Amino acid sequence: MITILGSTGTIGKNTLSVLESLGRKGEVFALSANKNFKLLFLQIKLFKPKYVVISDKINALKLKELCKSNNISTKILHGAKNLSYISSHKSCKCLLSAIVGAAALQPTYDAVKSGKKVLLANKESLIMSGKLLVTAAKKSGAILIPVDSEHNAVLQILSTFGISYDNESRKNISKKVKMITLTASGGPFLNYTTKKLSKVTPKEAINHPTWKMGKKISVDSASMMNKGLEVIEAAILFELHPKQINILIHPQSIVHALVKFNDGSLISHMSAHDMRIAISYALSWPDRYDIDVNCSKKIHLEQLTFQSIKPKQFRCLDLCLKALNIGDNAPAILNAANEIAVEKFLENKIKFTDIPVIIDKALKSIPIKKCSTIKSIIGCDQYTRDYTTNYINKKWK
Repeated sequence: MITILGSTGTIGKNTLSVLESLGRKGEVFALSANKNFKLLFLQIKLFKPKYVVISDKINALKLKELCKSNNISTKILHGAKNLSYISSHKSCKCLLSAIVGAAALQPTYDAVKSGKKVLLANKESLIMSGKLLVTAAKKSGAILIPVDSEHNAVLQILSTFGISYDNESRKNISKKVKMITLTASGGPFLNYTTKKLSKVTPKEAINHPTWKMGKKISVDSASMMNKGLEVIEAAILFELHPKQINILIHPQSIVHALVKFNDGSLISHMSAHDMRIAISYALSWPDRYDIDVNCSKKIHLEQLTFQSIKPKQFRCLDLCLKALNIGDNAPAILNAANEIAVEKFLENKIKFTDIPVIIDKALKSIPIKKCSTIKSIIGCDQYTRDYTTNYINKKWK
């Protein structure tokens, strides 16, 4: 039985699509959404989960009425505490964490502590908590499976070539792998000058050239913050040294990752840019489902291009690498400051080029310290959000 946090988002909808293709509609234990109660109700009708959690009480009441009038017995809950309830419930064997941002941290951690198979589409949980999630997984027997196409591609390569990914074996990956390369499309502003970047609009930033994603992650992709967060995620998930992680610009988004082994062999993973492929593998790992996700995108191999990232080309990426090297709570500060900055950009309150300026200010101003509990990480996250909001309100009146 699976719980899906963020079922009305892009990843959540694609996961339900895969489950339907597999004939596993009856295995959905619980769903959650933020505000989109209309789509959530359609999902309830189709998948008939035991529980549903929506963020606020008003939408929960609307859902209850809809379920009652349609003779549906799904129990409707609301609020953050109930996200943890459906994530750690004994009937839930697998959790897909696909809520955007820091809100997923607590329920994801609770699922890990409960020993679930956790499919990570929310990278922020891992970025914020650092090794806490990995340590908790080792204690409980939970397994963390990446859904991000790049990390999922790395996992597929490692598994295909017999390199174990279980909790005890992950520490050996760095000894068997010389380098992993994560690819990046470069987003919609790959060749823009700084002057031109200062004039881009939120509408332009969310218009990704290859992937269909939510607004926040689309802006992160445009700034290359998303790729920087993925470097941090890869270092934690695969227990690699930062120097073992490389990034290449690959506009076609066909090659998702490459792994260079110690003998010099370089193995790539290629597929159409359709998240259902990564989701299907995450659900089936360590096996592979023999299904066709009905991907309509053709793979054109006639011209695959790659280019290195120039020094200081993407400030957000540089800040991610800086936070990774600093360690402790620096990645949590980075993540929280970015979330606030992106929110303000989408509201047209700051320029696109202000995003890295704001993140840099937070990293330089907020004390770096070790956070050894989820509570302390959440406290750091909230402090950073308050600091960043106040800073923006004062400087950008």
